Amino acid sequence: MLKVEVNEMVEFRLLEEREFQQAIELADKVFRKEGHISMGAAFPQVFSHALHQSYGAFIDGTLVSFIGLVPSILHIESAEVQAYSIGAVCTEPEYRKRGIANTLLQMIFDHVNKSGASILFISGDLPLYIKQGCTFYGKLKQYKIQQVDLKPETAYHVRELQPTDWFQMRKISQRRPVRYEQSIFEMAQLNESAGFASIFKMKHKVLVAEENKQIKAFIIFGVPYQEQKNVESRIIEWGGDPTAIVSLLKEAVTYGIDSLLFNIPTYEKELIQKLDLALESVEQSFPGTIKIMNLDLLLQQLAPYFKDKLQISNIDENNKSLINKKNSVSINNRELEELILKGNNNIDSYSKDLFPVPFPFPQGLNYV
Repeated sequence: MLKVEVNEMVEFRLLEEREFQQAIELADKVFRKEGHISMGAAFPQVFSHALHQSYGAFIDGTLVSFIGLVPSILHIESAEVQAYSIGAVCTEPEYRKRGIANTLLQMIFDHVNKSGASILFISGDLPLYIKQGCTFYGKLKQYKIQQVDLKPETAYHVRELQPTDWFQMRKISQRRPVRYEQSIFEMAQLNESAGFASIFKMKHKVLVAEENKQIKAFIIFGVPYQEQKNVESRIIEWGGDPTAIVSLLKEAVTYGIDSLLFNIPTYEKELIQKLDLALESVEQSFPGTIKIMNLDLLLQQLAPYFKDKLQISNIDENNKSLINKKNSVSINNRELEELILKGNNNIDSYSKDLFPVPFPFPQGLNYV
């Protein structure tokens, strides 16, 4: 238990079960306005006393600052990476700019390191995070889709998700080479809570494309709680055959929205190739930031991803050797982290397809 002097005595620690309601009320006060659903309903994993992960700062038993912390498993082809995400970072206005959130963040770092997680995702890019070594990562192409833009290539039966579809949904979801680990229950719960969509006062709609009574693809997107003008929605999650996804996108724009934003990681080359035939796009970094907490642990967890493609070994504590079938290069740890997160156009073609490492898009069902 850590105590520091910030005019009053502040207690920093994990929240107990009875205190999560205080966290929800503080987060609602900071982030929610009229018409929003509660943060507690939108982000059940952040305020879960069953997980018992999130941290707070207390003065005389009252919560004045909070950081939500959620563990997850990332599947990156055959590799499993242990990760954490933080969100709902909030402080009572009168206690801001006193270093309280920074102290909580240091406790978060310690918790993550003890857990065996190798990376930490942050939904924001505030100076608080950048100063602590968090950085931008990944590459995506953003498309803005309107109803007239797309023409389905194949006749699929497009319909809304039914309660009998979850086994097929799970199969399609698990075929994605890059994804968050999700059980059927977790997919259903996070679809219902609609965390990211709730920021825009939207709930989720799920469409599936069917052929011969077999689901070939799905999309999850936001639709407004109430009728709105000039509605721009977002694709939240998707999976399955790229041709079927195009048919689903065409149908989605008929659900009381004017346009859809679709952020697609650049490693989804087949889907991008199809959309590029009809749409313009803008290349961007992934939203939010990331911090590699332990480079050696991350490399250990990524070993199945690099297997038979690239060997990475230690030269000393600050430098590593990258060896593929054609080349060998020495690189320091900071350069390797940059390569993992952002890639490098100057790297040899043999290793170019490996970097940046394809992390799942963070504003999907598992958004924190």
